[in-house]
Amino acid sequence: MANILITGSARGLGYELVKCFADAGDRVYATTRNPERADKLKAVADSSGGRVTVHKMDVGDTASVKACAAELKDVPIDVLINNAGVWGGLETQTFQNMDYDNWAFEMNVMAMGPFRVVQAFLPNVMAGQGRKIVTMTSQVASHAYDHVIGYSYAAAKAAVNRLMTGLANEMKDDGVTITLMHPGWIRTEMAGPVADLDPPDAAADVHKVIVGITPADHGKWLKWTGDVHPW
Repeated sequence: MANILITGSARGLGYELVKCFADAGDRVYATTRNPERADKLKAVADSSGGRVTVHKMDVGDTASVKACAAELKDVPIDVLINNAGVWGGLETQTFQNMDYDNWAFEMNVMAMGPFRVVQAFLPNVMAGQGRKIVTMTSQVASHAYDHVIGYSYAAAKAAVNRLMTGLANEMKDDGVTITLMHPGWIRTEMAGPVADLDPPDAAADVHKVIVGITPADHGKWLKWTGDVHPW
């Protein structure tokens, strides 16, 4: 049994990953910005026999992240999954129409947020056996991606890519494995029905890849298929 911390667990991929890891017998610490609204997640926790607990954490707020870390201060974390994300809508992040407040919000949540979480929970990760840090990113951050992008979302994901590769280089001798993960284009509330993958299927694939991550994957950007994503 491994201890798993997942941010952004109330819906979409995060919610499905909670179920995957719990069904595999792991202990899951599921975090969400608003636990009081996370009825589906709380139902999973209530029926898990104690394998899943729900914790309040807003990755965009330093005090909230520190408070959650203080709550879990003695818990070893084998796998930390930075999953929390936001999407302001394509119409507000085009060259012709940019909502700069939303851009700052997305950067705060999806670039600075994972950095905050790693800072706060690194002692827990170092105390674990798995010592894995996995951050969800997106294909739109890749220079090889040649389709229309939402500029603020893509910029935030590109930023977190660089932050995590920087941390991977800094921690290359510390015994922790840091990877990035493109989980595929998933039919969540963010992407809508036009996307490719159903959340349970994507989560099952991502779960398999995460379980199989080894120190040889340190600093890599992986796909839900297990392949390496082009930068």
